[in-house]
Amino acid sequence: MFADVYISYPLDEYYTYRIPIGINISMYCRVRVNFAGRNITAIVIKIHENEPKDFKVKEIIDIIDNEPIFDDRLMDLARYTASNYLASVGETLAMALPSAKKPSSRYTIPFKKSENRQGLVLNEEQKLVLDQIMTESGTVTLTHLIFGITGSGKTEIYIEIAKRLITQGKSVIYLVPEISLSSMIFERLYGVFGDDLIIYHSHLTPNQRLYNWMRFYRGEAHIAVGTRSAVFLQCPKLGMIVIDEEHDGSYKEHSTPRYNARRIALYRSRAEEALVVMGSATPAVETLYACEKGVMKLHTLKNRYGNASLPEVNIVKIKSTKPKHVISPVLKLQTKRAIDAKRQVIYLLNRRGFAPIVICNSCGWTVECPQCNISMNYHKDRRMLCHYCGYQQAVPSICGRCGSEQIDKVGSGTQRLEEIIEKEFADFSIFRLDQDSSRKKDTVPELIERMNRGEVDILVGTQLVAKGFDFHNITLVGVVLADIGMNLPDFRSTERIFSLLMQVAGRSGRGDVPGKVIIQTLDDQNPLFRFIRNHDYYGFYRSELEVRRMLNYPPFTRMARLLVRGSNEDRVIASINALKQAIDEQVKPIREGISVLGPSSAPFGKIGGNYRHHIIIKSGNVTTLQEVIAASRSAVAGRDVYLEIDIDPYELM
Repeated sequence: MFADVYISYPLDEYYTYRIPIGINISMYCRVRVNFAGRNITAIVIKIHENEPKDFKVKEIIDIIDNEPIFDDRLMDLARYTASNYLASVGETLAMALPSAKKPSSRYTIPFKKSENRQGLVLNEEQKLVLDQIMTESGTVTLTHLIFGITGSGKTEIYIEIAKRLITQGKSVIYLVPEISLSSMIFERLYGVFGDDLIIYHSHLTPNQRLYNWMRFYRGEAHIAVGTRSAVFLQCPKLGMIVIDEEHDGSYKEHSTPRYNARRIALYRSRAEEALVVMGSATPAVETLYACEKGVMKLHTLKNRYGNASLPEVNIVKIKSTKPKHVISPVLKLQTKRAIDAKRQVIYLLNRRGFAPIVICNSCGWTVECPQCNISMNYHKDRRMLCHYCGYQQAVPSICGRCGSEQIDKVGSGTQRLEEIIEKEFADFSIFRLDQDSSRKKDTVPELIERMNRGEVDILVGTQLVAKGFDFHNITLVGVVLADIGMNLPDFRSTERIFSLLMQVAGRSGRGDVPGKVIIQTLDDQNPLFRFIRNHDYYGFYRSELEVRRMLNYPPFTRMARLLVRGSNEDRVIASINALKQAIDEQVKPIREGISVLGPSSAPFGKIGGNYRHHIIIKSGNVTTLQEVIAASRSAVAGRDVYLEIDIDPYELM
């Protein structure tokens, strides 16, 4: 007997191995094989008696799984994912499946078990949305967006739908963008579903992930909470995939295959006739546009749960980014007042994706590329560079808007903001939450407990503090410097900063005391702040949609990014130029409907010793994109350079 297997290499073929005599192997199990002199894990996709004639067949070394750990549905999903994102099926299966050899049930829930399992009380607005989704669950309308303001009670609707589906013998996957957020949601759902619930993310050990995978696959647990990789979890009958905070970029994978969990969920919805329910207070522009085109059903929640009011938003202009100006008198005063009243405060320091820009300290003006409407970056040779099309110009000596000579470079030293805050409020209890601290196992459970006990005065953090936390004693949110992230060389930078500011503002005033938000900026005339002050998502959406329509950005086109990286910059440049030449040859016969930008140095031109150059391709037809890339990719060859292919990239840094 023989077994055809896939391996986790970027190779499209499957490989055939002999099954040792007396060994029973099933399809869709993992085994150990020798491939090219290395013992590696392989996935069995077929058992047969056809011995290959052209080569000597190796034997399977060992069996990892005594029973199948997936079925035809995941095989179909892996083929779709590999085809859509130009990866191999083996790579895709390796990413989707747990890596451990033996399951382990050793997982200590890092918070006290709640016995509070009483029914949820929905308001009339929530009941209407719930009834609409359940009424249409047996029809062709399987995809829904709940567009609800912060604190409107979207989670309660997810829970009620999940309860009804589980009583029908179906299972639910509940996706959250961050591991830190999954802990809070898990605690909340555990009070409702108890041991019928599993958690699935990278902070579990591989053995724990395998144990939870198998519990869900066998139907021993019916609801799973996890980050993007949980979208591949298998179960007897899938009833719903929830995508909470659907706008978040964390649903996009950054290694091969570079899938988006939202698109994978939509495919599973069609293939398995399961609901997909997305939710956000700031839906992605593409998602809301899909609702307007009838691709999915839109539901709205316009009121906060429990009659809480939306916070008052104040935009405060600061003089400069110098340490003595970085916390305004208004923010200092309101912080001390809130803490004196036994309330709590959040400070947001947006350090994500920071790149050096030139900014006017008088009016906040920044330099934009005249061809791409994208912020240009400052380089050490005193040139401004567009990382989309490669356009360059000299650094301006005066502001292009107000004529001021107060031109400054902003791009480093943001870590000092944390030190400034800690020094300014030395008498208060400060808790820091960022990517580094959140990686520690007990950080988020400790934060939740301490916040709920009132032991934290100021929660200081990066974008993590804006995501889903529901603390009712927070009455003030301060955004230290809103300009950071607003002028990144990325067409989505405006949408990202808008969502971030709206989301973090939504952490304030969720209890019985009205909240306040103070957003500090160098440019208080930026039109974005008018939308934020008025909690006007639709106003922002219409404005942003028009810009994208004029410049042919998604949702009016599909995009792909091809990035070549390597330690030798000459080889990287030669490879990206060869790739561009190959792409041009493929594009020539098409003529219309496709455009190629670059090559150019990536905004982050060197990371981890690797130089990075990229090409961006736009086309209204994603199949055209895929075919052009598939026919051109071989132009990048050699072990010293690597080609990253990203279909529908979320970030272009």
